[in-house]
Amino acid sequence: MRPQSATPSPALSAPTGEEADPRDRRGRRHRLGCIILICLCAVLCGARSLTAIGQWAHNAPQHTLARLGARITRPELGVRTAPSAATIRRVLTSLDPAALNRMSTAADLAVLIIDGKSVRGSRTRRSQAVHLLAAMTPTGQVAAQIRVADKTSEIPALQDVLAGMDIEGTVISADALHTQTDTAQHLVKERKAHYLLTVKRNQPTLFNQVKALPWRQAPALFTEASRGHGRQERRTVKVLTAPRIAFPYACQVVRVHRWVKEVATGRVRRTYAYVITSLSAEQAGAARLAGLVRGHWRIEALHHVRDVSFGEDASRVRCGNGPQNMAMLRNLTIPLLTELGMTSIPEAIRWVSYETFTRPLELLQIP
Repeated sequence: MRPQSATPSPALSAPTGEEADPRDRRGRRHRLGCIILICLCAVLCGARSLTAIGQWAHNAPQHTLARLGARITRPELGVRTAPSAATIRRVLTSLDPAALNRMSTAADLAVLIIDGKSVRGSRTRRSQAVHLLAAMTPTGQVAAQIRVADKTSEIPALQDVLAGMDIEGTVISADALHTQTDTAQHLVKERKAHYLLTVKRNQPTLFNQVKALPWRQAPALFTEASRGHGRQERRTVKVLTAPRIAFPYACQVVRVHRWVKEVATGRVRRTYAYVITSLSAEQAGAARLAGLVRGHWRIEALHHVRDVSFGEDASRVRCGNGPQNMAMLRNLTIPLLTELGMTSIPEAIRWVSYETFTRPLELLQIP
């Protein structure tokens, strides 16, 4: 039974306009918007492949096809026909991924979390796996996602994924790979944003400077404890100003001490994470910085859901823009499934699949 507190949310904008359709105009029999809605409905029900999406469309009843705006093939009877699996495959492998990006309604860009992920199943003998870089809000909505060009890295791609968005005043959170002086200069000087960057040994000089700060004398300004997934965890945050740190626009340095105990075995792990930020003490105190640091882990949770609940790494979609578009379809559906309030994404998928041809349309608010 669906939780009473869960209500559909307009988390997606209308499907992209027909001008984005990659097919020749003379051969179009099904509207692009209808095909995208079919893909979203199938993924909400747990479809992991283009074949599974095609099967969902093939088995959709007439009342579902009518709500999706499928093509009428027999006007005298009002009979509608779903696009074939071949048509769906052709569209998803050739559609510009920016068309699906535009369906995201992520409006609150106060914080953006940047991280990359490889779609391992897309690797072939001749090409490496498709690598994607995404910008996500703390609420789990993906504001933008791009493919990192082969034989390059995420570092220059960060500017591309943020292009086209107004990020003035936005806090950009990224992992240690992006702790680069050029990145900091671009974000603060050119885009008028703030950064929150992890410091690791890939920048040895900066790491040694940060680690050598007088942390023993610094007071613990924020402590948070939690319990779940078979472990107890306590995070202690210390913050120091950074007047002598040789990094552009650095204002504060954060150290997060994580104490984790495995409940079943009693094993204890202690780790330290260092973060540097352009936010001043007036702009962000210890509690806010702790929230920003922990919020960065949300995008890792998104990647975990895509791999475990949707089998992304096992997906054999390889052609054209297929891997990127399938990943974006998952990005668009995960927030909708989260809003159901179930204990897990797999439970939410099962609940939707019990009424395969009605509940996905309700979540998408299709009348």
